[in-house]
Amino acid sequence: MNPDSRKQIAIVYFDAASGHRSAAAALKRVLDEDYPAWQTDTINIVDVFDHHKRLGPVARYGIDRFNRQLKKDRVFDLNGHINLGLLSHDLLKERGIRQLARYWADAPPDAVVSVTPMYNPALFQSVRMVNPKAICITIPVDFEQPKARYWFTPKTEQHYLNGTERLWQQARQLGIPDSHNHRLSGMIADPACYLPAPPNRAEMLRQLGLDPALPTGLMSFGGQGCTLLLDTAKVVAGSKLAVNMLFLCGRSDNVRRAIEQIPAPYPRLALGYLPDTPVPYLHLADFAIGKPGTMTITEALITQTPLIAIKSRGMRLVQRGNEEWLVEKGVGILADGVREVVPAIRQILSSDDYRQRTAEHLHRAIYEAAAILGRLVGRASSVPGPLTTP
Repeated sequence: MNPDSRKQIAIVYFDAASGHRSAAAALKRVLDEDYPAWQTDTINIVDVFDHHKRLGPVARYGIDRFNRQLKKDRVFDLNGHINLGLLSHDLLKERGIRQLARYWADAPPDAVVSVTPMYNPALFQSVRMVNPKAICITIPVDFEQPKARYWFTPKTEQHYLNGTERLWQQARQLGIPDSHNHRLSGMIADPACYLPAPPNRAEMLRQLGLDPALPTGLMSFGGQGCTLLLDTAKVVAGSKLAVNMLFLCGRSDNVRRAIEQIPAPYPRLALGYLPDTPVPYLHLADFAIGKPGTMTITEALITQTPLIAIKSRGMRLVQRGNEEWLVEKGVGILADGVREVVPAIRQILSSDDYRQRTAEHLHRAIYEAAAILGRLVGRASSVPGPLTTP
């Protein structure tokens, strides 16, 4: 066997919201298929942080608190959250990074791919303490960097796989050389998005208790669930629109039960947390309603489902660039609150323009990312170094 084929790859994510985990899982699926000789693992960054007695508990508490706020659509002081994350990173001196490096001691990776912001310099330094020649790669999963050092840290050698022109330009302006600044045609998403729509769509709708003669909408606000689902469901119910509605309620069982109790004139189905991508349901939908998250936009784009995104409030700092991209490309509508959702539904259902524009922006970025990783990792030579315990 070619020694270059035996590679250990770590894809690192964190569980704030759900887009980072989804991006990591999507990349692993493609790498497993394209490079079956590699050992590719997804790793929650807090499992690495747990080797530091203070950072681990702080990170877990912060992520749990953030996700609880997301469920209520009330993320307070996101800028403060980010600043605290950056400060926690900066307080990790060499001794702390050596503690993190213990995580990698038994199986030093040849490459680490991060879809996580803020912590990558310390993460990559910890890896290079056990394998100085490890290839380090960051894949931003926002349409732009919202503030300094969130995604781009030029002082730490790493490759960037950028899914928008804005990201690529930001990296270039920060002095990241073109040899390390790679342009993807879009943001990465689950390869299941590229599967063809089911030929028996009408029958599938009937099996779900929906009416094949009506247009179908899908509403989702991420894997954590969110009270915005309930607010929007009430508005749509009061409009008397003749539509089917699929509600993906994530981990919020309270929201799912409340939606099921709303008197509604339309056929509907409310589902709880889905461990896999919601792509099969997107293929059934004529339009989607959700937050302006990267994964929400990208999955809707690839399945060619026009998106109605509700303008972000607490998450606006990191989702502002996503909103601007959505409006600029004309692949959906940005609603300024739930009261604008019903007019937006009527607008999308009355025009084919949105679906036509989604087709113009169809891309295969996940496969491009896998090909670039293959080229980069093929050049790596794993020469593990000693790990000194402080």
